[in-house]
Amino acid sequence: MEKSIRIRWGRVILTSVGAYLVGLLFNTIVVTAYAFKLAFEARGAPDQTRISQFAQHFSTSWGMVPGLLLTFGAAVWVARKVRLAAALHGVAVGLTVAILGFIVGLIIDHTFSLRTLIDFAATVAAGWMGGLIGGRAREDRQ
Repeated sequence: MEKSIRIRWGRVILTSVGAYLVGLLFNTIVVTAYAFKLAFEARGAPDQTRISQFAQHFSTSWGMVPGLLLTFGAAVWVARKVRLAAALHGVAVGLTVAILGFIVGLIIDHTFSLRTLIDFAATVAAGWMGGLIGGRAREDRQ
């Protein structure tokens, strides 16, 4: 007897959007803290060019890390709450976060590159791994 697998889209979408927004908030806080540091050093208005350079450098080098960690955590959380197909739920979380990032990236940067594809794939992979671990944690609890 086969059981049908129903993805709990409400939970997936809400958790994914939350993870994406918290990642954006984290990156914004880091850049804002840097701007405050420059303002205190200058004892006045900070250099906007240095802030822009820092924001660009941070987003391309380290900015993806919080997003991947949050996607992984969101997928673990969603997978621990479902009975069937935990990994599939994790992939759904990863895909949702990746699609959000892709759309926002296209709107802001107007570019599509190999880096875009790598970020997309890494986000989906983070969701998949989180789903696997979350499903395993659920099995261990039972």
